[in-house]
Amino acid sequence: MEMLNVLGPVVLITLIGFLMGRSKIDLHAGTLSTTVILVATPALIFSTLTSIGVSIEMLLNMAASAFLSVTIAAVLGLIVVKVSGFSLRTYLPSLMFPNSGNMGLPLVLLAFGEEGLRLGVSYFFVIALLQHSVGFSIASGSYRIVYLLKQPLIYAVAGVVLVVSTGIEVPEVILTTTDILGGMMIPAMLIMLGNSLAGLSIADFRPAIIIACARLVIGVLSALIIIRLLSLEGPVAGTVFVMATMPTAIVTYVFAQRYRPDPGKIAGAVVASTLLTFLCLPVLLWGAGQLAIL
Repeated sequence: MEMLNVLGPVVLITLIGFLMGRSKIDLHAGTLSTTVILVATPALIFSTLTSIGVSIEMLLNMAASAFLSVTIAAVLGLIVVKVSGFSLRTYLPSLMFPNSGNMGLPLVLLAFGEEGLRLGVSYFFVIALLQHSVGFSIASGSYRIVYLLKQPLIYAVAGVVLVVSTGIEVPEVILTTTDILGGMMIPAMLIMLGNSLAGLSIADFRPAIIIACARLVIGVLSALIIIRLLSLEGPVAGTVFVMATMPTAIVTYVFAQRYRPDPGKIAGAVVASTLLTFLCLPVLLWGAGQLAIL
């Protein structure tokens, strides 16, 4: 029953987005995603990490975990790409970056409560920054610092670091406003996930299945390595495990659609990876729970 209480809301809200995507309802997914990225995400990061006691040590610990997970995934992903003969610029981002936002944050919130959300947000902002810098650079073949500087979440993180390090008291009106705006991020992301899956299809099964399986294995391996390397335990270990084992991030399809000649293959990888992770969620959450009580 406890597992159902965690998985149920994630599956149901994602299903709502999927059904809306399959219906004649004009969801305006572009407007919704822009609102989530530019408004809800930075608001959630700021409100979550400044309204409750968060230490610099915790931020650094989770940030290091996220950075290491992507680094390990990049090394393992490079091996998979080379062995499989796939295009590095097309497929490497799909193996490196987990969908920690759309799926990871709702799961850690439901599995570990407010503490899980704080830890998850501390992990997620690093993943998001790396996606919009390293991931963007790999797909486009060029590095543009201007692109990264346009992301509001950078300034939300800077605000968090300033508040946490100096102890500045944030005005109540700011906390309340960001709390309300941030509250729409998780349900909106799940609806976007479902809506995106409704519009994507598997164009080529072989690379889609290979990427999906490799992404899951890479996520599990990187999580276990990090937990052992940093001696993580309790909800921290459980949160890192959940966030690192999430499927291929949808943003990799966005980059492929804009910069690569074969975005349909990445769409297939996203669909296959997401479906595989959904099937494995009971086992993954059980594993996270076991790590959290060690």
